[in-house]
Amino acid sequence: MINQTEQMTYRLSLLDAQYQKNTYQMSTKNSLQQGSDDSMLYSRLISVDDKIRTYEGLKIQVERTNIQNNAADSSMSEVKKILESIKSELIKANTATTSSEGMSAIASNISGLKENLFQLANTQVEGEYVFAGSDSSVKPFEKDVNGKVTYVGNNQLRKVAVEEGSYRDRGVTGFDMMMYPSSTANKGETLTFSETDRIIDQDGNEWKLNSPTNNTLTKYDSQGNITAETITPVTSDALTPPTFSALMPNVDGTKFEAKTNIFNLMDDTLNALNKVDSVGNPISDDLARTLIGKNQSQMDKAYDGVNVAHAQLGGRNKVFEISLERVSSKLTQYDVLSQQLGSADLSKVAMEAKALELTYTALYSTINKTNTLSLVNFLN
Repeated sequence: MINQTEQMTYRLSLLDAQYQKNTYQMSTKNSLQQGSDDSMLYSRLISVDDKIRTYEGLKIQVERTNIQNNAADSSMSEVKKILESIKSELIKANTATTSSEGMSAIASNISGLKENLFQLANTQVEGEYVFAGSDSSVKPFEKDVNGKVTYVGNNQLRKVAVEEGSYRDRGVTGFDMMMYPSSTANKGETLTFSETDRIIDQDGNEWKLNSPTNNTLTKYDSQGNITAETITPVTSDALTPPTFSALMPNVDGTKFEAKTNIFNLMDDTLNALNKVDSVGNPISDDLARTLIGKNQSQMDKAYDGVNVAHAQLGGRNKVFEISLERVSSKLTQYDVLSQQLGSADLSKVAMEAKALELTYTALYSTINKTNTLSLVNFLN
């Protein structure tokens, strides 16, 4: 009798445990209440949920990058419109009928456009500067008390994850969007450049003139660290700022570009329109018109350079748009897989619940009958 009671109690405990599991599955629609219920299934669920978290993070990052890319694209479009306006103004300025008053008016207009360019070059989205290079926390263009604008960002693009272990370059740098190649030289050729130009080689390293002697070009790596490699330039003329030329190394794959800051070009143009040189000394009308014509040609190069940079930006932006579609698709697939693996079969659960109900009924009926037995009846 005692042994039978223990068996009944044990069976009830098993039924109670199964009932709790069924109740959990019915209420949450999850198949597993504890990992020990099915260790293999639990392991698969953990793996899939880890993938979901990974792709959720990637999706957020790529979405944020797309927002920054769209802002960069919009800014580049505005920069091109401004340069088109400047080109139009220089055409008018390079006409013999344009008076001194007309020159001054054009100079005033271009000065305002320069300020607009400065704002666009420092476009910021969600606390990040989109044209600063790899360190988006740095304000890329700075202006001194004399109005001279300098690029202080770097020449390295920021890399953004678009897949597990896979990264893509984002945007364009200030070297691309507000500088244009005024001179190019391959191996063994001569590069001509101004003192204010930035010299970039095929690997993205910058070569800087040593100050104040300007008799050596020294290589700085992509991290801004000085190296032992040097090139000796020669002075080509006595202009202010001076112009130099340098023979490039006779090594296969060598390519150097002299990058001219568009803001410097605008400053030179404003000086010519105001009939002064770079230090404020008056110049003749003829020299002023000659310089305006030269700067008009350089402005065409600047526009072409910005156009190329805009095309590069568009190509990189497209990569992230496609990446967002791919990441979103994979996230959806993993979400569906997680639901399929983790969801309880409600039809099966309902059938088990009904079977439990019948088992409970039968067991309690047996217990009830057992409790009504007398010792005499039991012995009989």
